[in-house]
Amino acid sequence: MEISFTFKVLFFYGCILMLLISSVLAFIYRCRISAKRGEMFFFLEFEETYDEKGRLDLVPIDSNNEGTEGYERIYEAYGFCFGMFVLFIFFTMISLSWEGAVGYQLPTFIPFSLMLATGLWIAPIFALLILELNENDVLRIFVLTIIGSFLSVSTGLLLSGSIYMEILGLLLPLFFLPLLIYHLQSLIFWGIAIGTPWNVNPKVRKIMAWYGMVWFPLLLTYQGSQITLLGSNEYKDTWANAIEVAMLLFINTVEIIFRMLEVLGSGA
Repeated sequence: MEISFTFKVLFFYGCILMLLISSVLAFIYRCRISAKRGEMFFFLEFEETYDEKGRLDLVPIDSNNEGTEGYERIYEAYGFCFGMFVLFIFFTMISLSWEGAVGYQLPTFIPFSLMLATGLWIAPIFALLILELNENDVLRIFVLTIIGSFLSVSTGLLLSGSIYMEILGLLLPLFFLPLLIYHLQSLIFWGIAIGTPWNVNPKVRKIMAWYGMVWFPLLLTYQGSQITLLGSNEYKDTWANAIEVAMLLFINTVEIIFRMLEVLGSGA
């Protein structure tokens, strides 16, 4: 029985989302064990505190005090994990373009494994950011955000070929302009080329984070509507192309999660 291109994409996309959720949950669980034992985990120490509802709320020790060892360690951890995340995206894309460059295609499990590795490297960053906020509430929002991203792609599949997706495809580049200007001014004035411009006003960051939480789900919806069209092309209906599409969907999902965490953490 021939497997549809849509199923292939949703299978790969669903796998990496499930891996991301389970990795974040496992990381937080391991942090709680380390805090209880008074041990270090991920080169960090964690303190057992309790929120206003009496629930356990871990805090990385001294992570908020600039100049302390804990502060330096947690940002070194962020930088290392994000660097590995970008590196494995690069490795995944190389493995997917292997056939065009060398003349033969790598086994499907290689790019698929590399794609899953990207989820493993971004998971500690999400887990630490969730711990710094309040894992009891934010973890639930994190899971709902991932589910919402998958539903956005599914909505696009249902509306594929409709006039609504055609209009959305025309409007998305226009709606991207505020985000482009926002990040360009950060590059010009602050020299920050990657990530969120932390040197701007917190209220501006929060507004743009909310804006990103609208734009990127719309992008996911539009990308979902294009899956069926790609599958109708016999040259595109391959396992490698399905992994590539799933990888693009995952990167946009990561963007949504970062903006969700920024909305929750930049209200001051």
